[in-house]
Amino acid sequence: MHAPTTWLNPKIEVTQSSIHGKGMIASTAIGPGEKIVRWGEGYTDRAGAEEARRQGKGVMQWDENIFSCELSGNDDLYSINHSCDPNTWMSDAFTLVARRPIKTGEEITADIALWEADEESVSQWMCNCCSTICRGRITGRDWRSPELQVRYHGHFSPLINKRISTLSSSVNL
Repeated sequence: MHAPTTWLNPKIEVTQSSIHGKGMIASTAIGPGEKIVRWGEGYTDRAGAEEARRQGKGVMQWDENIFSCELSGNDDLYSINHSCDPNTWMSDAFTLVARRPIKTGEEITADIALWEADEESVSQWMCNCCSTICRGRITGRDWRSPELQVRYHGHFSPLINKRISTLSSSVNL
C-alpha cells in the first residue's frame, strides 16, 4: 500500500485553539478547493490493520483496503478540530480541501462525520461548535443523515461515499 507524501498547506499555522487544544489556523486566506492537509503516514492495508488492533492501537478504515493506525497525538497534522459546519471536507482518503473560502485567522475545522465509519462510535465529548446546525453528540452513524449526505455529497471518505451509494442504490430498487 502506497500512501502519498505528507503535506500541510504553508498558509496554515498550528497554534493554541479557541475550540480545543492545538488547532490549525489560516495565516493567509485560503480559497475553496485548495488543499489543506494530506496525510501520508500511518496507513496500511487490512492485514496491517488487524496486526495493529492486536497490538491495541486505534485503527480507522478509509476505504476497502486503506486503514490508518493510531500515531502520536502530538503530530501537528492531526491538530484539526471538529465543527458541525466545517470549512473543509475530503477529496480522497488522504486529503482535506477547503469547502469554502477560509479567512485569515480562521480556524480550520472538519466534521468527524466525513470519516467516522464505525457505527458503534459515540464521542465521549459534546460538540460545542456553536453552529446553528450543531449535532451535540457526534456518532459513527451521523453520515446516515440525509441532510449531511446532501451537504457533503461526494466529500466523505471513500468508504462512506461507497456506503452512501450502496444505500441509495438499494432504496431506488
